[in-house]
Amino acid sequence: MAEIGPLQCAKCGACTVVCPVFQATGRESLSARGRLHLLERLDPAQASDAYAEILSQCLLCGACRAVCSRGLDPPARFIAARQQLEKTAGGQVLLRAITRKALSNPTLLTTIASLGRPLLDRLPADSGLRLRLGLPQARNILTPALPETPKGKSAPPTLAYFPGCYATHLHRKIGEATERIATAFTGNPPLSPKQQSCCGLAAENGGDTSTAKRLAKQNINAFAGNSLPILTSCASCYSQLRRYPELLANDPKWQAKAQAFADRLLEFSTFVTQAMEADPAFRFASQPTPRTVFYHDPCHLRFPSQITTPPRKILRTIPGLSLTELPNGPQCCGQGGLFHLAQPELAKNIRGRLLNQVKQTTPDLVTTTCSGCLIHIQQGLGDEPARPEVRHLAILLAELL
Repeated sequence: MAEIGPLQCAKCGACTVVCPVFQATGRESLSARGRLHLLERLDPAQASDAYAEILSQCLLCGACRAVCSRGLDPPARFIAARQQLEKTAGGQVLLRAITRKALSNPTLLTTIASLGRPLLDRLPADSGLRLRLGLPQARNILTPALPETPKGKSAPPTLAYFPGCYATHLHRKIGEATERIATAFTGNPPLSPKQQSCCGLAAENGGDTSTAKRLAKQNINAFAGNSLPILTSCASCYSQLRRYPELLANDPKWQAKAQAFADRLLEFSTFVTQAMEADPAFRFASQPTPRTVFYHDPCHLRFPSQITTPPRKILRTIPGLSLTELPNGPQCCGQGGLFHLAQPELAKNIRGRLLNQVKQTTPDLVTTTCSGCLIHIQQGLGDEPARPEVRHLAILLAELL
């Protein structure tokens, strides 16, 4: 038997146990082991339609990387393979192309948002489009107003803030809530440079590495005017921003800049936990009525950042909240950036597996810090009156200041 090299898959199958796509389909070709087997034997540049479809049916969640006994990085290999594809795979090709184009062009995205925002603000509280875009539903609109940001502060900011596209253009209440929490702990609103752009996650996951690198450089430049910690309230953005040193590893001019940028990043729940530890007297207010809350772990925080304890630690300190967990542990929601557009039925099946378990815990409230997960879970729960409320963790905490 030929010896297996250190960069080759050992075919142990550990990845199949944790792969959301394999769990939903049972297809070996859709596990990391199956895809790596294909990559060892077939050039993606010569891919058939079926081969291209197999490469597209991966969430790039990182679960396989976390359990690989050989330390392989299957998602990185799949992204590299997507760059070589000559064929377009997955559904809703035009919508995905338009979405990637908008996300890769900050000026275009701002223009679209400025034109569409007045229309979005006028949508009825129970509009299906609100559900589709992850905008606040009727019950969210009726929640107490967020506390006012203290006025008259003259000291310079001690934090910078990267809100991400969703909080900037669609659900601004997330950004407002994050800024108020940061102000409550630091005494001054955070600095949010106007030159920042999309984090580049959608572009890179789609195989457009050149656009991802361009966006990375733009963000690095946007925050280069100071050395403040960079707070981000979106789990997916945080994950992608941390990858800038890897993304720009072969660019000598940008390598050190990318590492310095990544070293400044501060994930939202980690920031709040650290701030609470630094101020033992601080307390979030009690929930007016007792509620059961389920915290959804975004894959981009579970893998590879392994940030799972801080949000739970915060929620357990809030009187009136009872934290519940899934019977089989954290699970992927199936959103995966633009995966839910390319593979809607598969994304729906993965989400269904998660929501079936969530419903068993009968929560009153579902919270998370990933914009994509937030939208996808809201859509899955629909508009039934008995559904749990879905809210970003920053909004939940800001109302309890």
